[in-house]
Amino acid sequence: MDLNSLIPDNFRSLHNPTWIVKGQFVMFKKYEHIPVCFTEDDIVYIFLDNKIPKQIIKITKHLINLGIEFYFTTPELSNPKGIDDFEDTIIRHYLLSYAQKEFFYGFKKIEFDLIHNMVKWTEKENCFDLVKNNYEVINKKINTKHIDYYNNTEFYDFDKEIREDFQSLYRDIQINKIL
Repeated sequence: MDLNSLIPDNFRSLHNPTWIVKGQFVMFKKYEHIPVCFTEDDIVYIFLDNKIPKQIIKITKHLINLGIEFYFTTPELSNPKGIDDFEDTIIRHYLLSYAQKEFFYGFKKIEFDLIHNMVKWTEKENCFDLVKNNYEVINKKINTKHIDYYNNTEFYDFDKEIREDFQSLYRDIQINKIL
C-alpha cells in the first residue's frame, strides 16, 4: 500500500509541507515530525497521539471515506525499543484515548465508534480477555474525585459526560463483541 495515498489532497500544501511520508511512517509536522500512521499487512495503524488530536481525527475520517481497514495503536510503538506487553498497552491506550475529550467529542462529531474499532482489533489479535481488567483500572482513574479543602469544592479530571458514558462502556464493549 502506498503511504502517499493515505494523505488527503487537501492536507498537501506546496509551500508548507506538514504531511510527509518518511520511511515507513506518514508524519505530521507540528514542531517536529510526529508519526501519524504506518501500514502492516495492508492494514493501517494510526497512532492515537494526544499531541495532534485534530490531525488524527482528520486522517481517521479520510480512511473511513476510502474504505480502508485500520486500527489504532499507542505512540509508544513508534519507539524503536518497543514495548513489552503490546496488547495490554494498546487496549489501555484505546480506553484512555476514548476518555480524552478531544478524541471523545471529535470521534462523536465524525460518527466514528472507537470502542467498536477496539473490539475488532482485540478479536483479530485474540486478546479480548485483557479488556475487562484494563477497563476496571481506567474506570477508577476516570471517576477519581478530588477535593479542594480550601475552597470546599469537589472536582474531577474528566468531563461529566465522559464519566457517565464510561459507566456503561463495558456493556457496550460486550455488545460490540456479540455483533
